[in-house]
Amino acid sequence: MRVLTTASLTVGLCAGLPAPPAFAACEDAPNTAGSVDGSELTYDLHTKYTAEWDRARAAWNALGKVDVRPDTGTAYADVDATDVDRSDVGWSGLWEPHDLGSDDIVLNDHFLKDYSAETKNGVVTHELGHALKLGHHTDTGAVMYCDDTRTAITPSADDIAAYRAIWG
Repeated sequence: MRVLTTASLTVGLCAGLPAPPAFAACEDAPNTAGSVDGSELTYDLHTKYTAEWDRARAAWNALGKVDVRPDTGTAYADVDATDVDRSDVGWSGLWEPHDLGSDDIVLNDHFLKDYSAETKNGVVTHELGHALKLGHHTDTGAVMYCDDTRTAITPSADDIAAYRAIWG
């Protein structure tokens, strides 16, 4: 079992495996800076997790207000989604903001390849939630719970309330 340090449990960070009991819960975190430009979030996909991305996109788009859609190629995408295969980190997915250019959502195949389809979908939906300005929830039933032991794979009532608090 890998041991995560407290510093590892930051916004956008998901444990690759269930966390030890001392880290089984996370704290509610403030909203993230997000990647939304106006009322849209455009993306470029360079990931094999396209089916999971499509389900996550549909789940967030169903809430309205922000249009999550592919980039048209006329400017930088708001988010680039890519894959890595890293055993030296403790996360399965990571949203990473940048001051210039596109923000990143990085999906770690080292862990995701062994996950169920539902867990993979939860990770992708969670990271897209960060791009939509959502922080972490303490409820394991929220897709924005900070660990892959979350039970939600689509936005829960808590996630929807946080989304509506930001986007109306």
